[in-house]
Amino acid sequence: MITGDDILHALRSHAGIDAVQTGEATLRKEIQRAIEACEHPHRLLDPATPEWKDLLESALVPETWFFRNVEAFQALGRWLSGSWRPAHPESCLRILSLPCATGEEPYSLAMWLAEAGAGRFRVLAGDISERSLATARAACYRRNSFRSGFDEERFGKYFEQVGDGSRRVCGAIRSMVDFESMNLAGPQTPIPPADVIFCRNALIYFGVPAQIEALARLHAALSDDGILFLGPVEPPLALQCGFVSAGFPMAFACLKGPAKSEEPAPAMLPSPGPRRVRKPSRLPAPPAVPACEPDPFHRDLPAADSLESARALADAGDMDAAAGMLDRLAATSGPTPGLFYLRGVLSEALGRADLAEAAYRKALYLDPAHHESLAQLSLLLELGGRAEVAARMRRRAANLLPQ
Repeated sequence: MITGDDILHALRSHAGIDAVQTGEATLRKEIQRAIEACEHPHRLLDPATPEWKDLLESALVPETWFFRNVEAFQALGRWLSGSWRPAHPESCLRILSLPCATGEEPYSLAMWLAEAGAGRFRVLAGDISERSLATARAACYRRNSFRSGFDEERFGKYFEQVGDGSRRVCGAIRSMVDFESMNLAGPQTPIPPADVIFCRNALIYFGVPAQIEALARLHAALSDDGILFLGPVEPPLALQCGFVSAGFPMAFACLKGPAKSEEPAPAMLPSPGPRRVRKPSRLPAPPAVPACEPDPFHRDLPAADSLESARALADAGDMDAAAGMLDRLAATSGPTPGLFYLRGVLSEALGRADLAEAAYRKALYLDPAHHESLAQLSLLLELGGRAEVAARMRRRAANLLPQ
């Protein structure tokens, strides 16, 4: 007799998916429906069967869009021109996007680097979802993929209009990206070596052992002078697993740190409940950002209290200092949507989903069209098992996009 617990264990073992992190009630409903609809339920435990693959697809959350968190792309440009390219003038930059979901991220990377004249590069993108990979290879996208961060004037030229209102990534950009089936949580699937790894908002769906193992595999795959980009709440764990902050505000980027003789202490990333993430007792000082040509989007950070300075502190792992700066800003300048949004990101990093939700909702009270808060709140609600509310938030965000 196959039970829901058996399948939850299989999802955790094969794909790293932890029910506590993804919303256990919703996932159990999906599993029960699959068991009732399957003539041979034991096939739901076999990753080679269509039944397993369909169930896995229902457990994944392929939420992405073009140039999501544009600060990461800005930081990539600064790091490349100021650090990596001078040291490797003739080399081909190896970029990995894992998991790549439906392909918006790897295509964004190709567009950004092509536009910047970044020299030779190759983008490899991987995902466990065959359905997402099929969408990525087709490269046709509707307006929901063009949200905050997309610069139509700068990047619209890389798309072709198709008859149903969608746009397709042009052939030149498609030729720069290769897609493969990869499983971040599966040690049997090698992660290819890379100089740049984008692995954003994947670890939040994993349990503790899978988080630690995935970061170890990413550390081994990343070149010694490479850079890793994570999601907003993931750097604190990476800082305990052999990485140090890259020092780019709101990019959530890490570099390889010095070799350590001790294994990192486990620390779970935020779950839907009010569990706190244990921060390391000492965070390494972020390295100085290398001098380089100014990025067209970059602004120098002011020395005084500001949202930019608070973001820099948060990205370096100093959550307490960042929170204190936000308190001072609220007292002196008054609340703003950007302030509440950043307070929400900080609360998520500390495992306080309740405070994060309240902060995002305050940002939306001040500015109902604050797209970053809508996007982050929808993900937070999805993780909390509130799929219907999350879907409404995503539709609300999509309605803000131009028709």
